[in-house]
Amino acid sequence: MSEKENCKEIPFYMVFVDGGNTPNFKHFHPEDAEKEAKRLAESTGKKAYVLCTIKSFEVNKFTVRDCRPSDGDLPF
Repeated sequence: MSEKENCKEIPFYMVFVDGGNTPNFKHFHPEDAEKEAKRLAESTGKKAYVLCTIKSFEVNKFTVRDCRPSDGDLPF
């Protein structure tokens, strides 16, 4: 596993209201997410969930490599 793959990301929390929109705000402290979940549950009358990150995935579209010849290897 490379150093980049082994790098631990900062966890965050999101609040989802049953039947609601996709969450888009990141809480970096679980207490803040819980407070928001309680507020939303009370204001909507619906169940609110605190979600926590487990893993992330990303596509690395380009790999860039330096292919320039060394100074002594120039063809001209």
